[in-house]
Formats: sequence, structure tokens, C-alpha cells
Amino acid sequence: MGMDLLVTLQILPGFFSNCLFLALYDSMVLVKRIVSSLSRSRSAGSGEWRRMLTSAGLRSIWNSFLLDAYKQVKLGCEAPNSKVVKVPDGLQWSSNFNNMTLPPGARVRNAFRQLVEDFSDVADFLLVYIDEAHPSDGWVVPPMGACSFNIRKHQTLEERLGVARKLIDHFSLPPQCQLVADCMDNNANVAYGVSNERVCIVQQRKITYLGGKGPFFYNLKDVRQWLEQSYGKRYK
Repeated sequence: MGMDLLVTLQILPGFFSNCLFLALYDSMVLVKRIVSSLSRSRSAGSGEWRRMLTSAGLRSIWNSFLLDAYKQVKLGCEAPNSKVVKVPDGLQWSSNFNNMTLPPGARVRNAFRQLVEDFSDVADFLLVYIDEAHPSDGWVVPPMGACSFNIRKHQTLEERLGVARKLIDHFSLPPQCQLVADCMDNNANVAYGVSNERVCIVQQRKITYLGGKGPFFYNLKDVRQWLEQSYGKRYK
């Protein structure tokens, strides 16, 4: 009980800062819609307004901090050997990860693709698709540009694999990067405290790089810097 209280106190500042960010975002969108309405602009004021700070959002954020707080993975320790399923053939795959990324958002997919292409000669890249962060029947986020998906919370492994296949088709995953999906017990998500996204680098079954919790501390520039310091810079 004492440990749970300590963890709660530790994650409260980050939780409230995330809530404040979402509240500010909602306020800015609301002001924009009001101004647009007054100026009779149809482009910015039309459509449904999806608030970010909702009860589903609060639960999702809180659970993400709990996952991070109770994660098994530790820098310098042995990498958790989570079971995942290979996409698209669905073969069971269980092995210590050589280089694991869980999973990048659309905003950084180009940087991730370039990272894979630049360092695939010295690192094995593995992308693990986990539980959907913003399902259409859960915490829905506003459409971000042309990339808008309607994905329900995964009920079966087949559903999760199907969405993972769409990920390959839409984002053109580099051939040097293998794609797998977390099992329905979310064991990889729990072990690595992912929730949204996280990068880990494993060498000889040990965690030699442990990235921050996504999305705010998911930093591919930091990953590139680590790889360049270890294996040298890549020049185009």
C-alpha cells in the first residue's frame, strides 16, 4: 500500500501537466471556432469539435503513467523477453529484442524510416504494434491532416494483426524493419511501459538505451545521437 501511494505521488505532477496541456489545447480550439464563427468562416468552424480533455482521456493518461511507473524494463538490466506475433503471417515469435521501437506516431514516421535506412547495417530494427492509443470507441482525437483512421479497440488478435497490416500499407515501413504485434494480454506493453511509444536498444540481452515515455519524451534525435556515437555518423 505504501509503494502504491509513493508511485501515485511521483506520477501526479506529470499527470496534471498533461491534463493542463490538453485543457490549453481545447481552449485554443474553442477560441479559434468562436473567432471563425464571428467571421463567418466555414473552413475552420465547421465539423464536430472533439475535446481532448475527457473522462476517457484522463483514464488513458493516468493508465499510461501507471504503465511507465511499474514497467519491468530497466537501463542496464536484462531485456524482458516478451511474446509477440509476427505480421503478416501471424507466426508466434519469442526472442530477446535486438533493437525495439514501440511504436512511432505519424509525426515522426519519416525520421524513423531514415533512422532504419541509415543504421540497418549495424542494428536489427523491430517495430511492435501495441494496443490502440486512440480507438474510435474510446479516447478519440481530432483528425490530424490527411492521416485519419477509424480503429476500434482491439477485441481479438486477428483485429490487431489486421490493423498492423494497414500500418504497413499506409506508412510504407522500411523493409529492413520487422513488424510484430503485441499479444492480447499486452505483455510487451506492460513489460516495457509503453502506453504510447518508446524506443529501447538492446545489446547482448541488456538494455543499453531506454527512451522516454511517449509522446512528449519520445525522442528519435536522441536515438540517432546514441547510434552515431556508437557506430559513427551517416552521410547522405
